[in-house]
Amino acid sequence: MRTNKALIKTQRRSLDEKLKSFRSARTVINPKSGWVKAIRESLGMTSQQLAERMGIQQSGVSLLEQREAEKKVTLETLQRAAHAMGCELVYALVPKDSLEKMVDEQSKLAAEKILGKTLHTMELEQQRAGKAETDLHFHELATELKNKLDNRLWRRKP
Repeated sequence: MRTNKALIKTQRRSLDEKLKSFRSARTVINPKSGWVKAIRESLGMTSQQLAERMGIQQSGVSLLEQREAEKKVTLETLQRAAHAMGCELVYALVPKDSLEKMVDEQSKLAAEKILGKTLHTMELEQQRAGKAETDLHFHELATELKNKLDNRLWRRKP
């Protein structure tokens, strides 16, 4: 079954809109000891009390806090700890730019690589294209790659 390109474009725009509220979170500095320990201590809750609320041993909380600080904790475990402390786990992948802009930039990079090979071959055959013609081909190719979500868009080597 073929993917509906218009649907993907609509989903990308919708997701961009949803992710706007997360952009400011990128500047938040995570506590060195991890969120679980920082929040637990701020609540005045001992690791034993958190362990009881999570239904695990106190050593499990220590391991959880250590693993979070090392960025080796699972989302499931973080969610259990969050709920045990009356918190919500908020999880998102936040693009550095909008998804739309990322696809735009990637389509231009892919077009540049593809066109670069073609232009090189043309020069070897002494069929050099003019700048205006090359620019037109570049923009047409970039637009086509983006609109069709061509599989060459994200290849390392087009």
